[in-house]
Amino acid sequence: MKKFITTALLVSTNLLLAGQASAETPAAGTQKAQTTFDVKIEVLSTCSINATEIDFGKVNSGSVASDKTGTLNVTCTNQTPYRVGLSGSGEMKNETDESSSIAYELFQDGNKPWDNDENKYSNSGSGNVEAITVIAKVVGSTNVRAGNYKDTVTATVTY
Repeated sequence: MKKFITTALLVSTNLLLAGQASAETPAAGTQKAQTTFDVKIEVLSTCSINATEIDFGKVNSGSVASDKTGTLNVTCTNQTPYRVGLSGSGEMKNETDESSSIAYELFQDGNKPWDNDENKYSNSGSGNVEAITVIAKVVGSTNVRAGNYKDTVTATVTY
């Protein structure tokens, strides 16, 4: 009987211990492991620019040429500050005789000069095309040799 009680005690102790062990171990499929990760992108500041020509058309020698306009189309990344400068000689030269020229000036808002030094156009990008008007005024005499006159202006956007 002593053996029976000892055996029964050992069995019930093992069952009790086994019950405790299984209570601490989660059931299969309920354990978890976790990690985190980043989803990233870098948006670069960019700008692009293109322009339309400004053509004063045909004028008679000695007559006054009307002011003409052109357009700069600037597209910059949203909230990117930028400046646009214009660089030209300020003289349209005769295409066959460069000694003959007609002076002109470029303006932003009617009377605000535009160049590539102190007088630049400034704004911040919106991500959309911004059409910026360039006003050209003939300031020199058109009492010059007949022919076609031209100057090339470079528009530079700095951002």
